[in-house]
Amino acid sequence: MSVTHRRPVCTLVCAALSLAPLQASATPKSRRAAESRSQARAAPEVDPLAQAAAEREALASRAAEVEAIQGVETCARWLSGQAWDTQDPRIHIMAARTWLKVQTSRASLDRVEFHAREAVALADVPPVPRIGAGEVALVHADAEGLQQSVAERRAEIRRARADRRAADRQIRRGRRELIAGGAMMVVGALGAGLALGGASYRRRFDETIAPVLAADLPVDLSPLRALDVEGSRLLAVGAVLAAVGVAAGVPLLVLGARDLRLGKQRRGSLSLQLQPGLGSLGVVGRFGRR
Repeated sequence: MSVTHRRPVCTLVCAALSLAPLQASATPKSRRAAESRSQARAAPEVDPLAQAAAEREALASRAAEVEAIQGVETCARWLSGQAWDTQDPRIHIMAARTWLKVQTSRASLDRVEFHAREAVALADVPPVPRIGAGEVALVHADAEGLQQSVAERRAEIRRARADRRAADRQIRRGRRELIAGGAMMVVGALGAGLALGGASYRRRFDETIAPVLAADLPVDLSPLRALDVEGSRLLAVGAVLAAVGVAAGVPLLVLGARDLRLGKQRRGSLSLQLQPGLGSLGVVGRFGRR
């Protein structure tokens, strides 16, 4: 090899030796990047449906604790927030069922209907996958059952309120009958007093006129006879008033006492309490005084 060819070869060898440290210094970074990419490829993909099911299970356990410690209504409000945050139709169903346990009110029933509708909408067009395709029909069935329960409870509330108004009317009627019966008994007592006064006048007449008639004295008896007539009139009027007062007052008192007692019992029995569970409605009777 000639000298002219050796010089370019030496130049290339020197250039390679000068670049070798640079390549060695870049190797650890590229190795770490390659390792991270390989680990990312090796990590298993998380199933969003399985993750959603696990979240629902944990949330159900937490909801049971909240309900036991803070009450049903607090738990229902908490579940409403969770359903809104997760956009999960099954959690909306859980919130609706919990609101159904709350004591009867229009607001709680409205919230049951709202969560049922939201569950159906999210099941049909989910913004994120939370349930499988086979669970859509179950969500529809649960939502339909909840709405049917709400309709039944609304009807029961209307019937209970109508019965309560009828019981209040019966109580008012009983009180009016008692007042009227008491007034008639007062009239009867007044008649009895008049009758006693008339009888007293007649007795005084008999006691006064008996000695005069026995002595056969020439005495003007017209004032005494006027007393007798007045006593007879008072006795007749008093007897009539007493008879009318007793005849009208006693039945009114009996009817009034009965209507008042039955009305209070009926109103006390209409304490509407919604028992937990779908489609269950209990009217619990409490016959105490109100």
